[in-house]
Amino acid sequence: MKALVIVDMLEDFVGGALANPRAQAIVDPLRRLLEHARREGWVVVFSNDAHHPDDPELKVWGPHAMEGDPGAEVIDALRPEPGERELVSPKRSYGAFDGTGLDEQLRALGVDEVVVAGQHTHICVRHTSYGALIRGYEITVPRDAVCAFEGVDEDEALEYLRATYGARITTVDELVGAPISR
Repeated sequence: MKALVIVDMLEDFVGGALANPRAQAIVDPLRRLLEHARREGWVVVFSNDAHHPDDPELKVWGPHAMEGDPGAEVIDALRPEPGERELVSPKRSYGAFDGTGLDEQLRALGVDEVVVAGQHTHICVRHTSYGALIRGYEITVPRDAVCAFEGVDEDEALEYLRATYGARITTVDELVGAPISR
C-alpha cells in the first residue's frame, strides 16, 4: 500500500514568510498526483510545519508556519480532505516521522511505500526520506513534484536521495500512468 506524503506545501513556503519561487512549478504536478492518489485509494498525508515559539528550527529560519497561523495552512490548490485515509500530520522539525506518530498511523493502514513530494528537496523531503528509510519503507520521489530553494542544485539533491536512501526517482506521469511525451 502506498502513501503520498506531501511535505510543507504551506502558505508561508509558497508565498509567505519563507516563500520559495520554485514552489509554483510543482503545484500542478502535485495536484495531479494528489487526485491520482485519492482515486487509487492511497493513504494521503499532509506533513506540515506547525511550529511552537521554542522550536530549535526557528533559530535557523526565523518564525514561519507557526501553529494556528494562516501561514501554516496548506495552499488552497492542494486543500486536504481529512479522513481515515487522509491525514494532516503537524510537525515541529524537518522530518515527517520525527515525533509525529506518523509511522504508527501508516503501519495501521498497511502502508509499506511512501511517495514523498513537496518542499524542500534538500531539507524536509530529505529528512522525511531518511525517516522512511530507517523505518523500512520503500521510498519514491517524483522529480517534478519536489523543489529546493533557489541556488540549490535540484539534481544533486535528488541524487543524494537515490544514492543514500535508495529512493526511486521518477515523475508524476510515470506514477499516474500517463503516456510520456517524446
